[in-house]
Amino acid sequence: MRNEKKESNDSAEEREIPYHEQVDAFSIDLDNLITRYQNEFDLTLETMIGCLEVTKTTLCDPMIMNLGCEMLDDAEEEEI
Repeated sequence: MRNEKKESNDSAEEREIPYHEQVDAFSIDLDNLITRYQNEFDLTLETMIGCLEVTKTTLCDPMIMNLGCEMLDDAEEEEI
């Protein structure tokens, strides 16, 4: 129990994962996800790359918003 108490008293800086390890973890998880989808699904390489490009574009431009649901809600209200 003493170890648990001591760990909770450690500052956040001491427990923080170094940036390069965060990058490695993200890259490995992304590689594993891609491999899993290649093995479990019938997606073409072009489709997977297209999905990655859309995600890349969204990450690069945070002002891109998904207005699909809002546009549908507006259209339904106008019909009433």
